Amino acid sequence: MESFVDTDIPPELAQLIPRGRVTDALVQAEWAEEEIEAAGKRCPDRQDLLFHGFTLLVPVLPLMATEFVYRSHCREILERVVRGEDTRPGTAAEVCCLCAEISQTVPLTSPAAGLYFRMWAIAFPDRPIADDRRVHHEALDGSRIDDFEKLARARIGVADRRLGSIDCTGKHHGLRVSCRFASSPS
Repeated sequence: MESFVDTDIPPELAQLIPRGRVTDALVQAEWAEEEIEAAGKRCPDRQDLLFHGFTLLVPVLPLMATEFVYRSHCREILERVVRGEDTRPGTAAEVCCLCAEISQTVPLTSPAAGLYFRMWAIAFPDRPIADDRRVHHEALDGSRIDDFEKLARARIGVADRRLGSIDCTGKHHGLRVSCRFASSPS
């Protein structure tokens, strides 16, 4: 896939260029496209739907600027798209961001810490931390963690994060494609 960022700049110089909002947004758009491409390989019969899911991948929290956090968020939303599930509730990565922000202000209660550990395990399975603590919190506060998860996903959810009707020109990234959402045959 072609990169959104200028690939003619040598990496040694690119690291000296201060990143701003536009550059950050372009880098995040590239990560989102890579996640869509990967999801399309896992579900080739849903590639057209996944392409149009790009609009759902808008980061809503500052910590989403971290690559592994944003990519996890994208994967969860795209999995929901493929399964036809509601894309509005918060993702595990979003709940982790929320827990991280809250923990900077006040100490987390046992169920809140348990929620953080649970969401981390879901969002970042390749980055395990303190699994023994997660198991401990689940054993002590599992039902309260369940309640906190429902509440957190609802509160941090994005009301307009849904596909709705799709109007496609039959072109994806400027290339003519066979898309079931195209308004005219491609």
